[in-house]
Amino acid sequence: MGSISLLAWRKAYMLEFVDNDAVVDTFTFAIPPESEDFVFPQRLSETKTFGGSVFDDYGNDTYRITLSGTTVNEDKKLIYKGKKAPQYLTGTQEIFELQKLIKKWNDGKKSTGFFSGWAVGFLKNLATEDAATNRKVYLYDLSKMSLLQIAAGTASRNYWRVFIKELKIKRDKTNKIAYKYTLDMLAVEDSQKKAGGLFSDFASQIETLTKAVDTVNTVLTATQLVTQGFKQTNEAIEKMNKRLFKQDDNGSFDVLAGADTVSRILGVDSAAIYNDVKNVQDGFSALKEAIEAMQANDDEDQKSSKVVSAEKFRVYFNSNGGSNVESQLIAYCKSATKPDDPIREYYTFAGWYSDSTLETEYDFNSEITASIVLYAKWILAVAEVRFNSLGGSNVPIQYVKTGEKATEPANPKKDGYTFNYWCTDSTLTNEFDFNAPINNNIVLYAKWGLMCLVKFVSNGGSDVEEQTVSIGGKVIYPITPTKENYEFSAWCTDSDLTEVFDFSTSIHQNITLYARYTQIYNDVYFDSMGGSSVASQKVKIGSKATIPEAPKKDGYTFNYWCTDSACTNQFNFLTTPINAPLTLYAKWSTAYFDVTFNSLGGSSVDTQSVAYNKLAVFPPIPEKENCSFKKWCTDEECTTEFDFATKITSALTLYADWLEA
Repeated sequence: MGSISLLAWRKAYMLEFVDNDAVVDTFTFAIPPESEDFVFPQRLSETKTFGGSVFDDYGNDTYRITLSGTTVNEDKKLIYKGKKAPQYLTGTQEIFELQKLIKKWNDGKKSTGFFSGWAVGFLKNLATEDAATNRKVYLYDLSKMSLLQIAAGTASRNYWRVFIKELKIKRDKTNKIAYKYTLDMLAVEDSQKKAGGLFSDFASQIETLTKAVDTVNTVLTATQLVTQGFKQTNEAIEKMNKRLFKQDDNGSFDVLAGADTVSRILGVDSAAIYNDVKNVQDGFSALKEAIEAMQANDDEDQKSSKVVSAEKFRVYFNSNGGSNVESQLIAYCKSATKPDDPIREYYTFAGWYSDSTLETEYDFNSEITASIVLYAKWILAVAEVRFNSLGGSNVPIQYVKTGEKATEPANPKKDGYTFNYWCTDSTLTNEFDFNAPINNNIVLYAKWGLMCLVKFVSNGGSDVEEQTVSIGGKVIYPITPTKENYEFSAWCTDSDLTEVFDFSTSIHQNITLYARYTQIYNDVYFDSMGGSSVASQKVKIGSKATIPEAPKKDGYTFNYWCTDSACTNQFNFLTTPINAPLTLYAKWSTAYFDVTFNSLGGSSVDTQSVAYNKLAVFPPIPEKENCSFKKWCTDEECTTEFDFATKITSALTLYADWLEA
């Protein structure tokens, strides 16, 4: 019995579950297997002869296929599900999703003891039974298959009809957060031609390309364009991932699901699937354009299977993730026109190249003698630095100009852990140096140490920083919080403040401590009700407040302080102790001012009491011997006459002005 280990350049596998020629479920490996083992036992026929035994080798009979891998990469990825909505899963979720899918499939079989043995005869019986019910499972080695074969559903090699024996899932001893999986299968050659592929909606277009391969050289160019169009899905499309689940009017997910599948067929990094969906659409637009170009001649040319005029050739532009660039139809021996530079976020355009490896820059003075594809070269201008906190708090993405340094972010937080540093690998073995220049998009992973978190709730006092303590360690007594009018008393383990915490206690889990206080002062506030401001007082509990200086208010006289805003209850500063916060309100009465009349030797004139902003009344004229009264003045020298239309706002004395006879 021999064994062959297949080390594929790009590993991509898919399981397809078929019932009555209809695909009922599909599963692609977003986490490629790390190893694949194919075991080919030999079916031997023994012929007895007189002289001994003769063995006839009849070739391979059944295969044993084993796929093994690990879920160490826990970044979420899309899992293609045929025409169902793709699923967005981590590596661990993905492998357990496969387990559920296999169980669901096996529960649908007749009860035949499916896992009872490996005998070839039993396998044949099982295959016969499944054939009767038209239930089949296929395994595709997508990385070794023709893209056109898969797209058209006519794959003729590197796929097997399989019978799943066992899926083993166990913890990875070297990485406790990961699982190792092993999928064991029996496989047989399926002579029946496989029909109905992944991209059945595009089957007619693909078939047109396939039929033209032998006779039209430009089909190869179109096929190459299709492949490169599909490769556009390798770019990260996180900003567009909400669109990945958008259905069309028929409820189909074909284009989006197909894009995800093709990225797996080509064996790309599954973490880069989330690219701008427009790049996928551009790929299919190019495919459509290629077909239309090959059918661009009139009806008579099409009937004779002439696809493209020999006098004109198509120049395609693969922008490699940049904005779409229209193809050009160029006459024989003429030159293509250099298009406007495409645009790609975070990249600088560096020219068009004639090869997909971007080694030979294209000369637009070259004569066109066949259809060609030109490829855009890009130079990364702004690198994307992502931070995977591995279950900790979110850390924003940084965009760094190439050659410059990333900024070390604030440490993430994670309950029960303390942050150590950032690593360049998911196995957390290589610490990242933030002094190193950034030249490529990178993902950094948080390394955590197991710790206990101690939080302090200051209950209205000043903030107290939380602490991380090693298991079995002790909490450091923190800085005492301050709280206005209160004195700190103790830290308690309960929010009811009944159990005082002992700081000599060893810590074995996360805890929260609560501050307890004793109130020692109360605030007494003074509301002057529109008058001048009066400063508040801090009064020790049980003591008495001090009578403040009376406030002032134009047109009013201050009376006293009250305990209510209606000013009905006068507060007694001499007898009332302060046992709670208190606000006192100023009581005011309208102000009256005396207007006094000085007759300067004449008969007396009564003083008038005038309310604020009111008018004084012209008094009876006084008398003085040998004099005649002239007027009332505001000054004793009688230079300024008083106008009795003047409103009174303060006390006033008026003086009589006399004319001597």
